[in-house]
Amino acid sequence: TSVLKDIASSLIDIHGQHEHQSLLYKNKHLEYVDKFAKNEIVELKPKLAQRYEAYAKVKEELENARIDDEKRLREISHLEYEIKEITDAKLIIGEDIELASEFKRLSHANLLAEGLDHTYHMTGYRGESAGDQIGRAVKQICRLEEYDDSLSNLRDQIMDIESLLNDFNRELSEYMSNLNTDEAYFGQVEQRMDLVNRLKSKYGNDIPSILEYCKQCEQRLVQYQNYDEYLEQLEKTLKQEEAAVLELSEKLSTIRKANASVLTERMVQALRDLNFLDVRFEIDFQRMNHYSENGFDEVCFMISTNPGEDIRPLSDVASGGELSRIMLGLKSVLADNDAIETLIFDEIDVGISGRTAQKVSEKLTVIANKHQVLCITHLPQIAAMADSHYIIEKVTDQQKTTTGIRRLSEEESVLEVARILGGAVITDTVIESAKEMKELAKNLKHS
Repeated sequence: TSVLKDIASSLIDIHGQHEHQSLLYKNKHLEYVDKFAKNEIVELKPKLAQRYEAYAKVKEELENARIDDEKRLREISHLEYEIKEITDAKLIIGEDIELASEFKRLSHANLLAEGLDHTYHMTGYRGESAGDQIGRAVKQICRLEEYDDSLSNLRDQIMDIESLLNDFNRELSEYMSNLNTDEAYFGQVEQRMDLVNRLKSKYGNDIPSILEYCKQCEQRLVQYQNYDEYLEQLEKTLKQEEAAVLELSEKLSTIRKANASVLTERMVQALRDLNFLDVRFEIDFQRMNHYSENGFDEVCFMISTNPGEDIRPLSDVASGGELSRIMLGLKSVLADNDAIETLIFDEIDVGISGRTAQKVSEKLTVIANKHQVLCITHLPQIAAMADSHYIIEKVTDQQKTTTGIRRLSEEESVLEVARILGGAVITDTVIESAKEMKELAKNLKHS
């Protein structure tokens, strides 16, 4: 799913009904600036994120390392105890598996001995056992072969069986002679397995994990034993990492500010196109007192929509309808700077009407000159601008309801625009208004 999301985000930009609300949050403003500047920072940001991660790791290690002498001595004592407990055990990778197998075998030694002895008697050469019977069968078929040469193949097969059974019995006999049922040895295996399991419960799920834990303890012990040198090295490393983060952050900030200047100019023009006639728009940069994977910039969109009105943070000024238009302006500017081919606007017309709605429809048309635009709307001004007009309908057959979508003909499109204009009653006058609106839209698109 995450892979599909990543792929889709590079192909389609979706503006949902409430996405303009993101403009109320300052932390989103930096994202929009970075989207505008993405071609210049596409390699820089991952480098910064990587160096910041290293910086944060060293910083955390330094903060955790600062302890008083009493606690440091306790840590040294504890580490020495754990290292000694693990090293004294002389663990061997894989021995826990071998111990478990050996323990299982020894736990059932009597059952194994009894069963194998019975097997040996059944397959050996005593009385009516398999070995004795097959031996007699070999002699019998060898005698019969004198009368029919074609029995040679069967003779070879029975002799192979006899050979295999001899090998089986020999190996079975060797296994039985080596079967260790000594209680003292069983006790040693059990004791060793208990030790390994106890160390597992304390230091790791398997022997490699225990040995790795021991290695980490040895490293920490050296650090605590040479505490002053350890702290000094950490502080030196932290300064180096901070310098690298600072350098990348400054470079990123410079690029952002240069792009923010261009973005500001384009936003002012886009907002004027959307009926903000006396708008002022600025992007304010503040430097945070700490670093993040995004550098040290804090960004805030500032706006004034009326003459004589002080410029203030966008979240303090804009109404719902204004936010919707501002977001459309931002999307149009970003679209000009973006390779994304398809933009989807879901009810971009929230809180607008009249002349403003006309301006929004014209802006969508401008975007559609370079991108595919899919727009869900309830405004006739926007619907009239569509190159292709679709209607979403719900159909019921008294048992279930289905939702479908179909493309409208030119005549149907006029009627649908008229329906949006006139509501339930569609008069000839409303239809004429719809036709006029469609005609005006065509003229605007081709002007």
